[in-house]
Amino acid sequence: MSGQAASPESKRCVLIYSDDYVADIGPHVFPVAKYPMVVDELIREYGVSPEEFIEPTVPTREQLLPVHTPEYLDDLTNIRWTPRTALSEMPLTREIVHGYLLSAGGTILAAREAVARRGFGIHIGGGFHHTFEDHAEGFCYVNDIALAIRVLQKEGLIKRAAVVDCDVHQGNGTAHIFRNDPSVFTFSIHQENNYPVKQRSDLDIGLRDGAGDEEYLKAMRTVIPARLDGFAPELVIYVAGADPYQDDLLGGLALTKEGLAHRDELVISYCAERSIPIASVLAGGYASDTNDTVDIHVTTCRLMLEAAGFHPNSEPERATKSASK
Repeated sequence: MSGQAASPESKRCVLIYSDDYVADIGPHVFPVAKYPMVVDELIREYGVSPEEFIEPTVPTREQLLPVHTPEYLDDLTNIRWTPRTALSEMPLTREIVHGYLLSAGGTILAAREAVARRGFGIHIGGGFHHTFEDHAEGFCYVNDIALAIRVLQKEGLIKRAAVVDCDVHQGNGTAHIFRNDPSVFTFSIHQENNYPVKQRSDLDIGLRDGAGDEEYLKAMRTVIPARLDGFAPELVIYVAGADPYQDDLLGGLALTKEGLAHRDELVISYCAERSIPIASVLAGGYASDTNDTVDIHVTTCRLMLEAAGFHPNSEPERATKSASK
């Protein structure tokens, strides 16, 4: 991968990825193999050059501290299994922690590039929204979403940011981190009767088990554009989870690929039409066939690229295959 983007066609969009995201987590439902599969699909099917993908760097401790407590960071970086790290459902190794820290750097970079230079940032990773200030939860060790917002605020690039979290699970860690912060609007649309224990976002839409495309998209349209227009964010971080999909092992919603593509279009076109910088992160996705998860993620990336003016080097029917399967 490259240290700088090369193609003028995609200069309005940055793509962030590192092979180090693929750590050895042993037998696990989290499909870490999806990350290089998404990259390969974008290269093979949509004409993205390998040189387009930029390697992130690990955040400094100074960057991490506005989000995570010193005690938690000490346990995490020293690979200590304590009450602060033990709530994770991931193994704890140096390789894994490095991957999470690097992924946090990836979301920072995608957001910074979107705001400062390009308008659109795609992170083939990130979305670890269950991490709290002082402890891990779920499959999450570092809250990259909160970290990116805090870093950009400190750098003076933004004052207000919105998190549009469309993972099947509520972004409880993100909601808690920003619970008393009027500069950040947190929105989560999720399956109500599912993990985790809920925190209060600025706006939560908890859907019934089995909710499908029509119900989901109708609920989304109550928020976009009205609630986001009222907040006027200077950055949107889009948590584009693939796990509302009807065949997801850890989700109980029933969205089709077409419905998920419409969801993506709703968020991305909202930002594009208003020139609001947007950074997307992959978050969850646990379909019984990992190829379905990859297909959903690739569609999100493709729609981001197209909104930025990059037109896939493929047949018209190929460009729409993800939404029609």
